[in-house]
Amino acid sequence: MNQPMNRVLSLLSVLLISIVCLTTASAQPRLQVEKPYGYQVGEKIEEAVQVLDSNLQPHSLVGLIKPETKVVVLVGFGGFATQVPKGRFRGPLWCVDSFDDLAVQRALVAAFRRAPVQFIGIAVPPVYNPAAYGYAENAFLGLPDTSAELLANTRRFIDGTQEEIRRGLIPFKEVYYDPKYRLAEKPGPSDGPSWQGKLRWHLDPRKYGLPIIWLIGPNGEILQEPFISNEYDSDPPQINYQYSDVKAAIEKYLN
Repeated sequence: MNQPMNRVLSLLSVLLISIVCLTTASAQPRLQVEKPYGYQVGEKIEEAVQVLDSNLQPHSLVGLIKPETKVVVLVGFGGFATQVPKGRFRGPLWCVDSFDDLAVQRALVAAFRRAPVQFIGIAVPPVYNPAAYGYAENAFLGLPDTSAELLANTRRFIDGTQEEIRRGLIPFKEVYYDPKYRLAEKPGPSDGPSWQGKLRWHLDPRKYGLPIIWLIGPNGEILQEPFISNEYDSDPPQINYQYSDVKAAIEKYLN
């Protein structure tokens, strides 16, 4: 057989193999990757996402962003405890890691006090085990939103947290409240608003996921993965971010 004919047959073989491969590949079932629950980098926080002020009035979270702001530092932390267990507790906040993380946050507030950076604190009560911290059992999650008991428990939590703001322990001028932890508690099939649980990072295995630091753009967009999982009392301590890490990230979005 001559050389040109060999080339033709070789090309036909390659073409046939390619067709078979494409046909086989298209017949394979495609891998369905489920999108993680919660906001991802680049997504915008919905206008409907709400927090409460110290007077129990609701506010759209993105509506709190000031016109001149370039970066919002949103800090979720465990707020005031009426009582704290003996042992490792070192202050009036029920979340020990939130208390220890205040040093990082206070340094950040000082570093960016003249920059277009807005700090918003979101205080969360001990919704899963309130009795351990001086509240009634099921003081928050176990009561309907219209309950007078829930209102009284929330008022007590807010007043105590506001006092720590006045004392200077909590370094944020703007602190709002999430008494049912709706920002991070994923709802059941027919429970809660559509945005509930979306401000919890999907890879965070902790029960509360506090403290957590989100960097958010001026239009409510998620700029990057949040800073999470500083556990100061674990053995050994798990310190996944420091002041310098968060500071460098904020500066990147200011440039």
